[in-house]
Amino acid sequence: MAPNKSIHFQIPKIDKEGIVVQYDNLDYFYDQLHHHPEFQLIYILEGTGDLFIGDTVTAFEPGMLFLLGSNQSHILKSDPKYFRKDCKEYSRSISIFFHQQSLGAEFLNISETTAIKELIDRADRSLVFTPKVANKIGDRMKRLNSKSGFDRFLETLSILNDLALTDQYKFLASVANVQPPTDKESERINNIINYILSHYKEDIELDTIAKVGNYSKTSFCRFFKQRTRKTFIEFLNEVRISQACKLLRSTDLNISQVCFESGFNNVSNFNRQFKRINDVTPREYTEKFKNLSASPHVITYN
Repeated sequence: MAPNKSIHFQIPKIDKEGIVVQYDNLDYFYDQLHHHPEFQLIYILEGTGDLFIGDTVTAFEPGMLFLLGSNQSHILKSDPKYFRKDCKEYSRSISIFFHQQSLGAEFLNISETTAIKELIDRADRSLVFTPKVANKIGDRMKRLNSKSGFDRFLETLSILNDLALTDQYKFLASVANVQPPTDKESERINNIINYILSHYKEDIELDTIAKVGNYSKTSFCRFFKQRTRKTFIEFLNEVRISQACKLLRSTDLNISQVCFESGFNNVSNFNRQFKRINDVTPREYTEKFKNLSASPHVITYN
């Protein structure tokens, strides 16, 4: 199978077990576009990078919790430093995989599980939860390793029920999940998104990115708008702002330094784009984060 296609992942034993818990301890998270029929609740234990799913890019870091929809093609790409041979940091996560069928259609129609059914319906747009919810659920997910069989199944149901009852989340995609893209589309999407994530600091010309996707400029603009509901420049700016938020949270760089490190060459434009996307200025964002009141940064496409 060609490595750039949207790879169908087979989760071990998912057909025999209703729920599978998987711990990943890796040099870096997998950076190829892929999909699987199972829903995935993933808690980041260690590592930073970017999640591309649906029509969004979200910077991830330890302590973040995502619920990914069934067959939602996605890329979970670690930051560049993790791909260096001398990197001593690791990327670790714990995931719960489950089929809607595993829980049973009739089981989800009883009054006691109505909330879980609604959560599964919302997950077609994939979700990211606030730090407060993520911390509580993440701790419980880590303890699943000491449980098995029926006890693990019951605790997972309890976790899903608690997530279903909270309103502390944001959607990652603007529309419900659709069928995975064709192999040809997947290869092009994978190449385009990975190029943007690797070169966002540079002045990426339209000619260059069109060639990465093997398109003419006109065809690329049409394809990209269909996939992301944004122009290439709008998407690139939002990727850069996502990186800026990461820098504001994790470094002591001042706002001017963050501006240039995230790919902007004009502080005024940086401030304007930041305010447009986040509804706050970079300075206000930093203050909110210091006060532990900031929600995880998510680029949302309206």
